[in-house]
Amino acid sequence: MNIGIDFHDTLSYAPAFFISMMRNWEHDIYVISGTPASQKDDIKRQLDELGITSDLYKDILLSYEYSDREMGVAHFNTMKEYKLSILKEYNITIYYDDNPFYVEYLKDHGIIVFQTILSTAYLDKWSGKDPLFTCNLQRKQFRYLDELDPENPLG
Repeated sequence: MNIGIDFHDTLSYAPAFFISMMRNWEHDIYVISGTPASQKDDIKRQLDELGITSDLYKDILLSYEYSDREMGVAHFNTMKEYKLSILKEYNITIYYDDNPFYVEYLKDHGIIVFQTILSTAYLDKWSGKDPLFTCNLQRKQFRYLDELDPENPLG
């Protein structure tokens, strides 16, 4: 039962929780990110700064190279398939990620998926700093709840 944990907005959102879990997990743990592989040293540095040292995980698995101009819906659809291929290649059967594109897709491919739900304060803090910050995708994820019929919410 290998675990994969997304870096941005999952590990970085709740490092203390994941460190505790990682210290006690008996199988392989992989840090996964849609960040291009050319930025591995930067991801490693950020992990170290969060206290997520290399003894807590087996490897950092990053993505193919792409540019910021490619960060549209097509990118997320391609990345979800890429992430699935990584999970399958490394026999990762449990996966944590915040991105709705990925969790919705991966849940139907034999992966036990846990979605990190980000607080409004976190979304507010980070969304203004980076317009490509994918946590912005969660802002609309639960809006359907406001549209439920109060008398028959399940109908």
